[in-house]
Amino acid sequence: MFRFLYGLILGALVGAGVTWWLLAPPEPARWEQWREDLAATGLGLRDVVQEKLQLLHLTATNIQEELARRGQVVRRAARDLGHQVADAATDARIVAAIKAKYVADPRLSALRISVQCEGGRVTLSGTVDSAEDIGRAVLLAMEADARVREVVSQLQVRQ
Repeated sequence: MFRFLYGLILGALVGAGVTWWLLAPPEPARWEQWREDLAATGLGLRDVVQEKLQLLHLTATNIQEELARRGQVVRRAARDLGHQVADAATDARIVAAIKAKYVADPRLSALRISVQCEGGRVTLSGTVDSAEDIGRAVLLAMEADARVREVVSQLQVRQ
């Protein structure tokens, strides 16, 4: 029953989109403006991510040094750690939010990264393609949910 309803809704949306497209296609100038806006947004977002990675010392050099020194990468969020007590449902929501960020990121594989959470303390394990990807995974985990108190990365760079 639900499949039928989903199919009906999807078909109606696709039909409406095709009808709109055929009746009022965008002008080439508008396409170019959309392309420029999208490119500018992507560049701005990349710059913001790079800046955050540097502030949190999550650059490839920092990660490699910390892995050599401690065998793991740990970053704590700058919040009061004593006032948050997370239950199992909150931890599950945190894991789901982090996994969703990994699925949306083209450079990270949600299947190769295991995420565990206990009381707002997130542990990442598995493999990534580069040290930069470790930093990216830690950053995304820290930003996924406000209840994340600490992220411990035990991620390894695939050989």
